[in-house]
Amino acid sequence: MRIVLFISLVFAGCISAFAKEDPVHVIVSVKDQNIRVYKGGEIIATSNVSTGKKGYSTPTGIFSILHKRRRHYSNLYGGAPMPFMQRLTWSGIALHASNSVPRYPASHGCIRLPHGFARELFSITDSGAHVVITPDDVAPEKISHETLFQPLPSYNQRGVMDSWLVSHLQENEVYGEVKSRNMPLRIFITRRTQRQEVMDAQRILNSLGYNAGIADGVIGPGTRNAIRAFEEKLFRKPTGEFDTDFLTALYAATGKARPANGHLFVRQNFKPIYDAPVNIRNAREPLGTHLITVMNFDSGDNEANWMSVSLRDRPRVPVYTDEGLLDSEEAEFQPVSNSLSRIEIDPDVRRKVSSMLTPGSSVSISDNGLSLETTPQGSDFIVLTKR
Repeated sequence: MRIVLFISLVFAGCISAFAKEDPVHVIVSVKDQNIRVYKGGEIIATSNVSTGKKGYSTPTGIFSILHKRRRHYSNLYGGAPMPFMQRLTWSGIALHASNSVPRYPASHGCIRLPHGFARELFSITDSGAHVVITPDDVAPEKISHETLFQPLPSYNQRGVMDSWLVSHLQENEVYGEVKSRNMPLRIFITRRTQRQEVMDAQRILNSLGYNAGIADGVIGPGTRNAIRAFEEKLFRKPTGEFDTDFLTALYAATGKARPANGHLFVRQNFKPIYDAPVNIRNAREPLGTHLITVMNFDSGDNEANWMSVSLRDRPRVPVYTDEGLLDSEEAEFQPVSNSLSRIEIDPDVRRKVSSMLTPGSSVSISDNGLSLETTPQGSDFIVLTKR
């Protein structure tokens, strides 16, 4: 089978808006059973693939290459060979070479690649490179928006870093890697989910003398009884319902402001290094799911180009906003510019993240919180989407 592989930069007179060092994006289309590799905004390689068959569907969403092995054998399927394996999840999803790559779904969830292409892809990608799996045909597009972070002129010079950044990177033992390897940041912006809201409400109810039980984020009989007792104390009809009206009354009773409705997390080299609250305006409107990646820039630059990919998705967890329950209808392709315009980041938080920004860093946006595939350490932010 002939593998179509081309490098756009070899053509004489080719003028690109992106540098050779721009990050690689791998995009797999389940619908078309193909894979395309982008460097910046340029396609550099493409091939057919075979994804998961019925009953073993390949998950869709935003992934990163977590681990690479030239020779690998399956732990799940009797030691089946998986040459040029590039792991996407610790639960068993990977890219790998196969002798059987029909142009239809046939695998047990992995993405099968022709041998020649798998070898080429293995040589192109680095650990941490993004892989987007989507039922649709999507491609990176250039984006400019004031919400996106921009590099500070001395992002990798220890002598001029602010004291917070130096101490934080030393504490997390990543400063040396930042300086020597310019490891990209993985930034994730999402909503406070129902579980987070419930855990905080349980803690508050317990502090007020209402026994809501262990703050585990589960609305069980004990939590509902505590809500009813709280409502009776306010001379309200006791319903035991965990909703926006209850949360508003609960925080009013404490005299404290309700926490910000969004959160920003930062990882580097598969380790958490920073997080902070953010505010999401027009809270009932979904953010959608997006991957936005900064292109290559020099250490003296204070501006860089970004590329974005938007995925079809919809909110799948209840979110109680100040304006009511989040509209959970399918968001289709929510415009990334609209989502970015509604995310408010504190200037101090922006400065900290900008101080750490390195070429190839990315921002993922989702309504659905941290997925179960996002491990405490050892993974980037894996964003699962619903077809």
